[in-house]
This record gives sequence, C-alpha cells and structure tokens, in this order.
Amino acid sequence: MKRLFIVRHGRTQWNVEKRLQGASGDSPVLQDDLTPYEKLAAYLDQYRFAAAYTSPLPRAVTSGKLILTRMPHNAGLKLQPVAGLTEIGFGQWEGKKRAELVHNHLALFQKLSRRENDPGLTALGVEDFNAAGERFAQALKTIAAVLPADANALIVTHGGIAQLGMRHLTGNDHLLGLKNLSTSLVGVVGNQYYVDVYNQTAYLPHVDLDEGNVSIL
Repeated sequence: MKRLFIVRHGRTQWNVEKRLQGASGDSPVLQDDLTPYEKLAAYLDQYRFAAAYTSPLPRAVTSGKLILTRMPHNAGLKLQPVAGLTEIGFGQWEGKKRAELVHNHLALFQKLSRRENDPGLTALGVEDFNAAGERFAQALKTIAAVLPADANALIVTHGGIAQLGMRHLTGNDHLLGLKNLSTSLVGVVGNQYYVDVYNQTAYLPHVDLDEGNVSIL
C-alpha cells in the first residue's frame, strides 16, 4: 500500500490571532518553541519516505524545512513545491478576524465554514470549494501515481484545503478541522483512497482540544 502522510503546517501569528489565512494571506511561523517540530519529526522519522512535497506558501515551506532537518533517518529528502497543495483562497476575507466576520456576516460565514458555495462568497473572491477540493485531490493523485509501490510520501500543506481535499478524494464528509502539526494518513490501494489516520497529534507535548481551523466554526 502506498501511504500519503499529510501534515498541517505549524502555528502562525494569524492562527493565534484567529485571522483567516488562505492562498493570498500569510504570516510568520512561530518559532519561539520548536519542541512540537522535534516531536513530530521523531514520529515521522520512524518511517522511510520516498519523496516530500509542500504547498508553495511560505508557512508550509518553513514548516517543512523545520521538520525535515530533524529527521536524520530521512536525510537528503528535498521538499518539492506543488501548487495544488495551496490553501483555499479566501478573497477579501484574507486576514480578517473570525470574531469580526461571525459578528457582521454570520450567515455567510456559516456557509464558508460548511464549504458551501454562495454568490456572496464568490463576490468576495472566495475560491469555489468544489474546484478547490478537486485541485487538492488531483495533486494527491499525481503524487501517488509516481510513488513506488508500498512507498511513503510526506506532504506539508494547510488545514482548510487538506480537510476539504480528503473529503473530496475519499467521499468521507465527516472530517473535522485539522490542528497545527497534525498528521493524517491516506492509504492508496490501486485507484482507491482511504483515510487511515486523521488529525493525529498524540506525539505533541500539549494539544488544545478546542484548536482547529479558523475558517471552520
């Protein structure tokens, strides 16, 4: 079985401030305490990876580098950027605080949270959710297609698009938001994709159970 290890990037300044952070918004990855990266890397380094991929957005690339440099058994593995792994685009809502959007645009934000297309979201420049899910799913299919039999691939990406894309790829609509530095595992058998592990964080020293994706209520 081929296996895709899907990791959400580390916590950023906008994550802490609960601001929407999509395809055209970015803030620095917080590096005051790198213990979570060390714990994640130790967990991942139990396995051998044939390839490593990342969203091209800086927060994902930085997180990927912080992880790979702490994986001595996978030394030499290079991050390859893949555009399809980019976060959902939130248009004019990029950088806006969730509390402000919920207060002023509750009904529309609820649709965003459910990943339900709406003319109001389209007018704001929010990416079509069906297209975004297909984009991510196709990126995973392309990665899996070039992966050797029974090999593993490491993928560093974003919470919103990973949840949406895994739903799109597997048909499982009962997936909650992903935590920072969580690992999800998708198994590939032929042309079938299965969620084997989702939102794994047991290796982290502290997990806030209320933490999730800012764009999901």
